[in-house]
Amino acid sequence: MKILALDSAFAAVSAAVWADGKVVAARHQALANGHAEALLPLIEATLAAAGMRPLELSRIAVTIGPGHFTGLRAGIAAAQGLIVATGVEAVGIDCFAVVAAGMPVAASGERRLIAFDSKRDEAFVKLDGEAPFAASPGAFDATGGAFLIGGDRGEAFAARLRDLGKTVRIAESPSLPRADLLAPLAARAAPTTKLVPLYIHPPAITQARPR
Repeated sequence: MKILALDSAFAAVSAAVWADGKVVAARHQALANGHAEALLPLIEATLAAAGMRPLELSRIAVTIGPGHFTGLRAGIAAAQGLIVATGVEAVGIDCFAVVAAGMPVAASGERRLIAFDSKRDEAFVKLDGEAPFAASPGAFDATGGAFLIGGDRGEAFAARLRDLGKTVRIAESPSLPRADLLAPLAARAAPTTKLVPLYIHPPAITQARPR
């Protein structure tokens, strides 16, 4: 199976190619803005590094959220365009699962918590076994006495949990999703017929007033 994996959900863009059971090429670029402009050249460079053409791919995988609206949509749009052009299978995987794949295994009694910056007061949060939600670190609490924490807002939640007398371990792993972590997940995932963004906050878009 040959897979092109893409991510642009947060403050970076990345692409990776998976072939023969491993990542054979990967590119990553930290980026605050301009995800749509940066992503396609990054994809071209990654495919070239892998010595592969788009029509040789079996699947295209992309992170579907949560994330920052513009970057998230840029990644999904790029994936959809390539899927239409090549006719390959689509795979969409949420950002929590991608970051979790890079984290160490939770110890006995630990709960895994991942928190991402949402550009608002409330972060995007997922506790293992629960649906994702929005929460502010200053008012956060959760059942359990020990937590393994990841994500780029994880430190703020760790501080809050320490104040509540809980045991905290910060994962030494990527704090944001990356295509090289997404690719092996996509190799095991079932294909999807439609890439649907995962939103926790509704998109912060102001509608034009009627004239």
